[in-house]
Amino acid sequence: MPGEMSGASTPSLVLDVIRTRGPISRIELAAVTGLTPATMTNAVRHLIDQRLIMSVGHSESTGGKRRELLDVNPTTRYGLGVQLGPESVQVVVANLWGAVVGRIGVAGTAGATPEDIVRSVTSAVTELLSATSLGDGLIEGLCVAVPGPHDETGAIVDTSSLAALEGFPLGPTLEAATGLPVRLESAALLSAAGEVWTGAAADSRALAVVHLDGELGAGLAVDGRLVRGSRGRAGDIRHLPVDPAGPLCRCGQRGCLAVMGTPDAIAKRFHDDTGTSLTAGRIAARAGTDPRAARAVDEAVTAFSRGVVAFADALDLDRLVLSGRGYGRLLDSYLDGVRDHAHALGRTHLSVAVSANQRDAGAVGAAGAVLRAHVDAH
Repeated sequence: MPGEMSGASTPSLVLDVIRTRGPISRIELAAVTGLTPATMTNAVRHLIDQRLIMSVGHSESTGGKRRELLDVNPTTRYGLGVQLGPESVQVVVANLWGAVVGRIGVAGTAGATPEDIVRSVTSAVTELLSATSLGDGLIEGLCVAVPGPHDETGAIVDTSSLAALEGFPLGPTLEAATGLPVRLESAALLSAAGEVWTGAAADSRALAVVHLDGELGAGLAVDGRLVRGSRGRAGDIRHLPVDPAGPLCRCGQRGCLAVMGTPDAIAKRFHDDTGTSLTAGRIAARAGTDPRAARAVDEAVTAFSRGVVAFADALDLDRLVLSGRGYGRLLDSYLDGVRDHAHALGRTHLSVAVSANQRDAGAVGAAGAVLRAHVDAH
């Protein structure tokens, strides 16, 4: 619901604990979740009836009755996740453990028409399901991670890297093409969901995944629940001002994070200084011998680091995670920059890391979102 954090249903909460801590007994489940015995019993019975969890034996005896242990039944349901990006489109299929059992990459969306993108995604889904021998009956649906905002009709809005898709009914068109239920979600938010779903953020109370693939965005999760905001745009950090004297942004402000701290900003600064057009990766490769290349990289990394650490301070985060293909060969530079800036400010509580699924974190989170929605709906 807009304005609230997306909370999980009781069965979904119990399933998440079993996924990340199983095999586990009912008594241990109650202790971890804080649920009453009656509520726990109903949730477990529901999950067993849905064949989402199963008994896997009993614990060692400690003098009393041995406790039944429960664990996920991972082969009963699968989710498909698609991550759209200008350089590549990633498609994954994941099981209830959050484990990726198949993945495929195809050409990106740059220069493609909406119809081309739909055909490419549909073909990739078909190929992946064939390769993994998963029939339609096991697939609960498909979620598309998009690098920017979208509206309630399943159309992308305000996303310059996918300008060709703006206003196009991507969700309904993909549903018709694949025969699967389709939903759209922010790639940054799904990357945060993936950290929670796979257990990578188990010790974090408040985290943000700073996702870069076509667009820059942050996905937020507090106590394992995603934060959406009043319009579903919480974490849209593209227009955080970091330098009022900086370049003009398309939003009308100057010195926004998107035009100061991204690899695109590196390419533009280098071009302005030299008249030469190179990718950010090639500029970074010259940084050791070309002062202008070094300056372009350093200024962008510094702006990025200041912006995201200030963002973390404002929200009292304990974890920042970088994900997305957009960092390219500069990933280590950005990671070190954020860590160094946080350390210089004495933010010893803030951990900074790279996503375990750095190149397709949005797709992994999308597959998990399909499975979570299935549990909540049943």
